[in-house]
Amino acid sequence: MSHEKLNQLHLYISLLSKQKATPEDFEKVKPFIDELTMMDCFALMDARRLEGESHEFILSYLDRVLLTFYPVLKQINYAIEKDTFIEHLHLENEAFLKHLDSIKVFLKNDGLKRRNELKALFEACEVMNVHYLKKENILFPLLEKKQEELKGLTLMWSLHDQIKATLKQLLDAFDHESEQRVSQLIGQYFFQAIGLVQKETYILFPALSLLSINEHESMREQSFEYGFAWIKTPEFRKIDSILPQSLNQVYITQTGVLSFDQLTQFLNLLPLDCTIVDEHDKVIYFNNPKERFFPRSAAVLGRDVVNCHPGHSVHMVMKILAAFRNNERDEATFWINFKGKKLYIQYLAMRDDQGNYKGVVELTQDVTSFIGLDGEKRLLDWE
Repeated sequence: MSHEKLNQLHLYISLLSKQKATPEDFEKVKPFIDELTMMDCFALMDARRLEGESHEFILSYLDRVLLTFYPVLKQINYAIEKDTFIEHLHLENEAFLKHLDSIKVFLKNDGLKRRNELKALFEACEVMNVHYLKKENILFPLLEKKQEELKGLTLMWSLHDQIKATLKQLLDAFDHESEQRVSQLIGQYFFQAIGLVQKETYILFPALSLLSINEHESMREQSFEYGFAWIKTPEFRKIDSILPQSLNQVYITQTGVLSFDQLTQFLNLLPLDCTIVDEHDKVIYFNNPKERFFPRSAAVLGRDVVNCHPGHSVHMVMKILAAFRNNERDEATFWINFKGKKLYIQYLAMRDDQGNYKGVVELTQDVTSFIGLDGEKRLLDWE
């Protein structure tokens, strides 16, 4: 589509965002909407992000835009091959929708009065977090590398967070909120969750046609690190990994020499998650410890680090990177409660011998067992 037509549609989306679009405005751009391609749709929404609109604001009017584009989106054809990453996601969505339908039936049978049973049905919905993690850590990074316009897919990450927050509110509400409030949150959750399935079906899945067969196989293999929601675990099949040209390489420094295998074993043995980002803000490495706190997949390599975080925290990541790059700070430290553990998180600036910024190391460690340590436990007390 021509730049002029896209610009007219861009202006129309601005009117939709402010709820000022009239039927007359729609008639003017309808011929252009009929010509839209999948990539045009991505380009239009990514333009909003590039103009500085927050994820929260875009989400506030996104459904109005999609409703406008729906006649075109539903005509986009794409193939779902059997036993592939995309089919697994599709089957997870189908099973999830069936579960939501079963909740609707339960509600019609006076389910609001049976809070414990109803709560259990919604607790089962938390399994969809696996589905969301696979998109965030496997699918989004690959698509972003294919087309600049697809970076706007991180907006869907914000939708994940929105849905998970609503579900948490709902589960809490079952214990101490009124029936009216519970009913309100149920409606909100259904609207968000079903809406996301539709966005995947009509927007996300067609974009997977841009990926090669090898990339589809790679995503399938990586997905086993996360598991599967609602469906039986498929049969695992491995593809050839991309390894260094020589496994006989050594790491030589003034403090010692390690083989490639020894260095890899050492980094994976460390009791912490380690991720390295270069001076261009691209993820270049992560270790593979026995216990991982936050998910990582090979697809993240080469990804812009700001796209590895949900939209609401991106501004803080940018602030930390800017402080490191401008030599204002060398470290940023945080600690959070996460799944019953206390995690200690450090961002450390990497610099060369001349003090030039070369990137950042992110370290995450479980310090739960450190809290409350008293006295000493010496080496001879090992047994």
